Amino acid sequence: MEIVWTDIALSAGMFALMFAMGLSLGTDDFRRIAKSPRATLVGITAQLIVMPVVGIGLSNLLDLSPLLSTGLVVISACPGGMFSNMYVHFARANTALSITLTATATLVTLFTLPLWVQYSLTSFAPEGAAQVEMPVLDTALRLGTLTILPVGIGMFARAKKPSLMRFERRISIFAALLIVAVALSDATSRPDIPLETFMEAFYAAACFAAAALAVGVILPAIFRVPARDGVTIGVELIVKNTLLGLVLVGQAMEFEALIPIFAFATLQTPGGLILLVGWRALEKRGYFGPRTDWGDEEETAADV
Repeated sequence: MEIVWTDIALSAGMFALMFAMGLSLGTDDFRRIAKSPRATLVGITAQLIVMPVVGIGLSNLLDLSPLLSTGLVVISACPGGMFSNMYVHFARANTALSITLTATATLVTLFTLPLWVQYSLTSFAPEGAAQVEMPVLDTALRLGTLTILPVGIGMFARAKKPSLMRFERRISIFAALLIVAVALSDATSRPDIPLETFMEAFYAAACFAAAALAVGVILPAIFRVPARDGVTIGVELIVKNTLLGLVLVGQAMEFEALIPIFAFATLQTPGGLILLVGWRALEKRGYFGPRTDWGDEEETAADV
């Protein structure tokens, strides 16, 4: 019964938060992304190709055990999560881009994640390991129900009654507090993890988090993505849908493969906040504006 109420409370908090995001968005936000798709393409490529390659490389470099390697590859191949939308929203980065990346990557993950998992099992798992069967479609559908649907409802409500926008901040704060409270309560029920194994997994997860931060800063800069969009991509790379990874590994593999995911979950929030706080601090100091490239003058339509 406690698990049922925990799921209901978390889902309600996420739904309310995404509804509040919808109140803050207009169709013009998404039209701008359609006119300038570069940031979306860079973000999707980084999420679904670059980061899984980084995860595989770290697994080989650190010589992790087969199960720890598989767990690290799984989390590296997962898309951005709902919390990335929340952090981007509160920091006033590009919420529309964040939601677009989360939703698009989740849909594409239906095809890419099984391939990366199969590759990791073939490369790292002992011989004779059973093939993985994962409820990715159900998880993606649930994610869409808790993101795309409430955002759409919020945008529709805003279009019909613009005065509802004044409730956006209050709803966001309430929903965020509810989510944090549920997450802290759920953390107390996690099983004990051997310290030596956890430290090995934590080191690997920390290396991956550092790599995600580096890719999130460098890759948008290389492709001249505006700073506001670039930091949004960075948050999507570091704040992942760990729920998808936990469901996948928990139903198909031994518990040891879950440890890198638990370890990474403790690092993704600080990583995302570091990016957003650093961006806001540099923006306030005038290093770049909302539509300014990394180190360049304001971007024009001809540059896109």
